[in-house]
Amino acid sequence: MKSFKGWHQSLGTVPMITKLQSRANKIRREELLKYERKLSGLSAQERETVERLTKGIVAKLLHGPMSHLRTVDDVSDRQSTVKSLEAMFRL
Repeated sequence: MKSFKGWHQSLGTVPMITKLQSRANKIRREELLKYERKLSGLSAQERETVERLTKGIVAKLLHGPMSHLRTVDDVSDRQSTVKSLEAMFRL
């Protein structure tokens, strides 16, 4: 029952996690577009490598905040954490 309760409470974090991932991926795509001309000489395989690399960097950067958000049990602590993340990442 405890694991179900924890799972159910963690559902409240899903919208924030989605916003965080969307924001980070938007920034990643914008940065890749800035360098499109410089990357134009890359082969399809090299472009795929750059794509995987940037996605991996984003995933690693977001892992800590998202993991922390998922583990916050107290509702008021979770709300405080959400507000902090919104301010830090301008969500």
